[in-house]
Amino acid sequence: MTIAWRIGKFVATAGLTGALLVAGETHAELRLSAYSGAAETLDTDVEFEQDGGTALSFEDLSWDGQSFKSPIYYGFRLSYWFDRAPSWGLGLDFTHAKMIVDTDETVAVNGTRAGANVTGRERLSRTFSKLELSHGHNLLTLNGLYRFSPADRFEAYVGLGIGAAVPHVETETDGIETSEYQLAGPAAQGLLGASADVVGHLSAFIEYKLSYADIDADLQGGGSLHVEPWTNHFIFGLSLDFF
Repeated sequence: MTIAWRIGKFVATAGLTGALLVAGETHAELRLSAYSGAAETLDTDVEFEQDGGTALSFEDLSWDGQSFKSPIYYGFRLSYWFDRAPSWGLGLDFTHAKMIVDTDETVAVNGTRAGANVTGRERLSRTFSKLELSHGHNLLTLNGLYRFSPADRFEAYVGLGIGAAVPHVETETDGIETSEYQLAGPAAQGLLGASADVVGHLSAFIEYKLSYADIDADLQGGGSLHVEPWTNHFIFGLSLDFF
């Protein structure tokens, strides 16, 4: 968890630094964006450990994003474009996606359970009654941004960001339930988008993001969960510019 706390501190410090820059360059551009869309997490392995000699690795779990079920997929971004280099900017980005697995799924598993060797295939329900990040596979990142305008009233942009994963961990195993937000590890993302002016300082945009997170979650009862999700994000939203 030490790395996660360092990254979270870095993101917060960078955000404060950005705010000070905004105050110092009154002619720079500040942009507030809100978005929704859909997220699709690729199949991942999950490592589970529990006191008492349990250390299991589950292979290729399939995750359901349920992007349009409450709570829906959403995000917010505060972007700052520099006055002296207006093609370059910084963006503080919060994304709320979901990762839910069907515990009736049968997957390959190996390791030990209560000290006994386990290998083969079995239902996840043999170990988990619930396994999801349904109140958020949440990501907080600070992004470096570059934009260009190939046509009037139209803008394209790219970005790279690093930050922290702040999932709401929801699991149940052996009757012991975990349901809490955790600062669980580092995260990174790349993005590619395009926006068009709508009216005044309001614009609309579409965007593709690819995110990665290294999640180490602590479970009630002395257990832990490790997963490294790669997620495709397809989003649309509105932005309001301030000068």
